[in-house]
This record gives sequence, structure tokens and C-alpha cells, in this order.
Amino acid sequence: MTSLEQLRGYVLEEVLARLLYESGYRLLVSETQDPEALRQGAHGLLVRGRGTDHQADVLGELTLPVPFSLPLRVFVEAKYRAAKTGLGDVRNAHGVIHDVNEHHSTASAGARAIPMRRYHYRYVLFSTSGFTKPAQQFALAQQISLVDLSSPGFAGLLGAADRVAQGLHDLAEEAQVSPFPTGQVRTALRLAFDTWTNGESDDIDDVDAGDAVSFQRRASRARLANQLNPAQREFQTLPLDRLESLTAELAGRLDANLVFAFPSAPFVLALRPSDLSALDTYVARRGPEVDVNIQFVTRREVTGDWMIVPADSSRAFQLQFSLPALLEDWILHDERTAARRARGIKAELLSSISLFRNGRLIRLQYERPPRG
Repeated sequence: MTSLEQLRGYVLEEVLARLLYESGYRLLVSETQDPEALRQGAHGLLVRGRGTDHQADVLGELTLPVPFSLPLRVFVEAKYRAAKTGLGDVRNAHGVIHDVNEHHSTASAGARAIPMRRYHYRYVLFSTSGFTKPAQQFALAQQISLVDLSSPGFAGLLGAADRVAQGLHDLAEEAQVSPFPTGQVRTALRLAFDTWTNGESDDIDDVDAGDAVSFQRRASRARLANQLNPAQREFQTLPLDRLESLTAELAGRLDANLVFAFPSAPFVLALRPSDLSALDTYVARRGPEVDVNIQFVTRREVTGDWMIVPADSSRAFQLQFSLPALLEDWILHDERTAARRARGIKAELLSSISLFRNGRLIRLQYERPPRG
């Protein structure tokens, strides 16, 4: 039987997949979307590597082109547990990403076959309890993105995922379903969240979040989970009526309280906007190239450790984020050099931060304030 801890992680991954979708990615759910790189396994989707195939529970593909780069795909993994995520999990992520990035397709040039990479893969590992120091050191060295969700600012997001995971766990016990049908549940969540992207679901009605009957429509979508489930070896499934209700409930609780952003650094930022519509309004008025300042703020004052604000001093929008703890500790370890180190981090690693809103690329350009 799948543990409640594991189930929390699965549900959280699907919530994060929805947020990734809103950040300019589409979720890959079927081998038909890319037969050269993807394969259907007994328990879900697999990505071909040079040495072996790798399970891809959540795999996103950036829908907008990245200049001077291969198209980008991102593995998402979430650990929802009391203990810090350790070195073993990060090493596993590195092994996966190293192997899939060495997989080459074959292109023909006359009579000659040429091996070519088609995508660049990255790995983002989320943890609700932070990461151990060795895990952070290894991740920074190997360019594995770590996102710490232990801040109180993520409590609402985690609480919603926890409640639904508990409901699913109880439902499986009541129905005496074992092993747990992970594929069925993930498919139902994706249908309810509108992140299921395979062509088989093109005829499914879209869900308008403002529609008074949106709950019923999300439940109706989730009802197709058994039909579309990519896992080939799930012989027992959860009762659809209860599953529909649980997934539709969680979909209705999702809100825009987290935005993924991509700096010029080997990690991903999870931005927590005070008011996301304020950012949209500012960009609509000023354009997608936005000059910003990045300020350090103490944990006692606000949830985030750092804040992005417009460089024009208007504070028209505020985006909070946390740096990897190891990097932050290094910056702040010596008060005499903290300010200089912080300036260097902002000028080098955070000089340009990209995010996607409403199908549009937005660049936040760090503007070093004049010395006064």
C-alpha cells in the first residue's frame, strides 16, 4: 500500500504541474506526443536515456522557444515529508538528468546518420521540509534545482494537497484497493486541473474557473481517468464518484500564489506574488522588459527572504522568493561582507530572470541602484 507520505508527494507534484503549466509549460502525458523520446511503461510514462529508460511522473516542456538553446524539458519531483530531503534523492535526480541528456536521436545527412540531441532536460526537486547541507552542495555543483517549500507562505498550497491526499488514502482503505492506483489518480487530477494534454482529450470541455458549474465540469473531466490512464498494470481502481469529487475539490482550491521563474543560474525561483494582477497590469503598461531591484528582507518582516520590486521605486508589484539556504548562508555569514556578496549574487546570478505569463515571455532585469 502506498504510504500517506508518498501520496502527499504525488498530489503535490500534480499541483506543481498545474503551476508549471501556468508558467509556460505543457505537461507530457503520452508517448504519442514524442515517440522518439518517450515510451509507455507499465506504471506510466518513461523517458529514454542513453543507458536506460526513466520514470517521468511529471515532465513539462516549455512551449516558447529559448534563444540559442535546445527546447527545454523539466522533470518535477516533490518530497512531502517531515525530514529534510537528503543527498540520495539529489544524486538520483542527477543520474536521471545526466542519462537522458546523453540520449541522441538520429538525423540523416545523405547516406550518413548523425546523432543529435533534440531537447535539454533539467530537474527540479521540491521539498516541504528543506534540504540537508550535502544535498544542497551536490545540487549546486551539478545544477539540480532545489525549491524549499518550508516557508509559511506555502502553507495554503500544502494544506490543500494534504487534505486531498488524506481523502484519497482513506478512500483506498475503505474500498480495499491495493496496490494504490497512482496512474488513475494522476490522470484524474490532470483532467480536473486541465493539464492533460494528449490529443485523446481534445473533445473534453474546457473548464472556466469563474463558471458556476465548474465543479461539475471538473468532476466530469475526471470521470475519464480510467479510460485515459496510461499505467498499464492497474487492475484495481478507486470508485470514480468519490475520486471525481476529491480531484474537483482540489482543482477549485488552486490559485495563483506561486510563479516559476528562471534566472541566469542553475536553479529555479518560486516567486510568491503579493498580487499577481499588479504584475500583469505593470507589464501591460510598461512592456515585457522590466527593470527591477532585488532587496533582502528579514524573515521577521515578511514571509520571503528576498523581494523583487520595480526599479522605478513605485513598488507597483512585489515578488518574494528564497534562495537556496546554502547560498543564502554564505552571503549572510559575515556581516562585514554580506552587502558586497549580495550585490555580486544579484549582478551575476540574478541579473536576468525570465518568467511566462499569458503566453508571453517577461524578463526582469536587475538594475543596480546608484550609490548615494
